[in-house]
Amino acid sequence: MILDATAGNRTMWEYKNNPNVIYLDMEKQLEVKPTIFADHRQLPFKDEVFDTIFYDPPHYWGNAVHYFSFPNRELRRKVFPDTSGVPTYYGWDKYKTKSGLIKSIYQAQKEFWRVLKKDGLLWLKWNEMAIELRKILAIFSRWRVMMTLYIQDPTHTAGKHQTYWVCLCKDLRKAAQTTLL
Repeated sequence: MILDATAGNRTMWEYKNNPNVIYLDMEKQLEVKPTIFADHRQLPFKDEVFDTIFYDPPHYWGNAVHYFSFPNRELRRKVFPDTSGVPTYYGWDKYKTKSGLIKSIYQAQKEFWRVLKKDGLLWLKWNEMAIELRKILAIFSRWRVMMTLYIQDPTHTAGKHQTYWVCLCKDLRKAAQTTLL
């Protein structure tokens, strides 16, 4: 089973209704509704149920122009375009400060650790528009980086800022050491 922990309008998915994916989001005003409305920091699942988790948290915070500030769908699509015809929602409006965003990512990775199987994979998408990837990866201290993919597509790099997909797995040795302390 796969969890998309920040599904937004499912814009990253070509197959948007895969029965093997649980699309989760906390935002109720999305045009493409998630399978489950929930907060990725407090997941409503039992321990170790997912094989793979995709996590694309907001890469910015504060009063940036956001999806819900536009009065109609056509204007939203012009400002937040996506090739699928469904506007992209970034979630910047959920966090007032940088520290609020960092705290949310920390809490989410703890929940992902809980619901991901021991041999599962966590895919993290990050864009360096405000925070470098190395600083975000420091939050994932019990995880091991398996691979980092550098996205070159200009529609996914927010202009001059680099976007990455990072594949992580549980580092069970570090977890055991942490438990013993």
